Amino acid sequence: MHVSLLFANVTDITSTRHEGPGSTLFLPHSPTISKRMSRKLSLLDEGIYVCYVGTATRKITHKVVLKVGAFITPAMKYEKRNTNSFLICSVLSVYPRPIITWQVDNIPTSASSMEENGSLGPFYVNSRINITGSNSSYECAIENSLLEQTWTGRWTMKDGLHKMQSENFSLSCEFVNNFFLLNQEFIVTWSRVQSGTSSILGYFLSSSQNTTINEPRLSWKGELINQSDFSLTLKDLGLSDSGEYLCNISSSKYTSLTVQTLHVGLSQRTLVRIIILSLHLVALVLLVICII
Repeated sequence: MHVSLLFANVTDITSTRHEGPGSTLFLPHSPTISKRMSRKLSLLDEGIYVCYVGTATRKITHKVVLKVGAFITPAMKYEKRNTNSFLICSVLSVYPRPIITWQVDNIPTSASSMEENGSLGPFYVNSRINITGSNSSYECAIENSLLEQTWTGRWTMKDGLHKMQSENFSLSCEFVNNFFLLNQEFIVTWSRVQSGTSSILGYFLSSSQNTTINEPRLSWKGELINQSDFSLTLKDLGLSDSGEYLCNISSSKYTSLTVQTLHVGLSQRTLVRIIILSLHLVALVLLVICII
């Protein structure tokens, strides 16, 4: 954040600005003075600033109260450990202390735990909630009352899909117009979620319109992206592809997380082979028993 202080054009004056305790700036006498000062703010810059303008006949004193806020990098994160799933809403740097609220299916609820670092500010805040209903939607809002800014994160889980080996799987994720502002820059990230870990499969940057794919069996159709549809296709499925897939659409004010679960089963051809092999083994065992 930057602050700009402007001294307007005046005639035959001496101007003084008090930035804070023990710090005063004098602008020399001049027929015309127009001075603007701008610099990056810190929390220590909070206080009362005084501008004094005086002539031989009159003087003007103006006080300004400066308050400094911070609201950097709010985010929502989905994690899974063993059979437990939870969401974390966090903000990297915030001042003053934010108001964090949770809703489950639009009903207010309490966080499972809260973590805060920074005794005087800015603060790093973590708010966590356990996911108890996979069919429910979860929403987290982080509000900075001083800056009058609110960031919102949403999480939903789609119905699980059952596929067979060697089939293709469409990972569905669409842009919700009533949730995001279309003129904002955003990023779409697809990742595979496993117990305690998450691996990025691909991502899309709206600013450059570029897509990056880290899994060769994945394909991303450009014509769908132009229609705000960020669905991916995973080809030639294997049993190891079973699991949860996460679509993350994030802008500076919003995050939308969508989880889709994939179950990959044996193909009919593989099942037939297993049955035939099992019958051969049974016949072989019976033959050995008869010989003995």
